[in-house]
Amino acid sequence: MSTLLLNATYEPLTVIDWRKALCLVMLGKADAIELYEDVVHSANASFARPAVLRLRHRVRWQRKTIRFSRQHVYLRDRYMCQYCTVRKTRADLTFDHVIPRTRGGRTNWQNIVTCCFECNQRKADRTPEEAGMTLVKQPYAPRWLPVDTDSERYAATAELWEPYLWT
Repeated sequence: MSTLLLNATYEPLTVIDWRKALCLVMLGKADAIELYEDVVHSANASFARPAVLRLRHRVRWQRKTIRFSRQHVYLRDRYMCQYCTVRKTRADLTFDHVIPRTRGGRTNWQNIVTCCFECNQRKADRTPEEAGMTLVKQPYAPRWLPVDTDSERYAATAELWEPYLWT
């Protein structure tokens, strides 16, 4: 199980292993805000696994640029078609170039949106205005990505982490 690490300002920093999280608590560097139900045992004591930690002192950190990838676009758009606003599974989604490639549209954060197959076929090789379609929001390069709580890896953590993750 993983632990969400927050800065002293409650800003999400990263996801760490629960063992490292327990060490941070034991060393007095962080406070456990949320705990998992299961307990780990040492020779002399028992400890609840930390689900969310907050550092006691604020740390400076540099945001890394988010690498452009299909999965990251799906996360940015929250698995929702940016034309019909229906949430779909990964298998039912595709990319859409807002400005078609045949007209010089690039494959980058500012020109790609998540789209269902039906809307992608309807839009075809046109701009949204020409196709009579409107975008939910303009594509942008994200500064951070939400945790993929739809994946099995984070299914158990989604409920505990949700109040600390923002959109």
